[in-house]
Amino acid sequence: MEEGRLKIKVTVPPEGGKANQKVVELLSKALKVPKSNIEIVRGETSRIKLVRIEGTSLATLQEKLRVEVAEVP
Repeated sequence: MEEGRLKIKVTVPPEGGKANQKVVELLSKALKVPKSNIEIVRGETSRIKLVRIEGTSLATLQEKLRVEVAEVP
């Protein structure tokens, strides 16, 4: 987390939406949410993205992110 935003770094080039796909895959895996429930609403060609995640509550997402962030060395 950085300045109230989740910071994700991917090494995939942003060509053909590959980096966006990787962001969705990482979020899906970390949050245990199907990829089909994750949508990039704004910022597909920008470094800053607005993402919609359906099928879970905000409190649950915050708790999962807290655990994931805490586990990163």
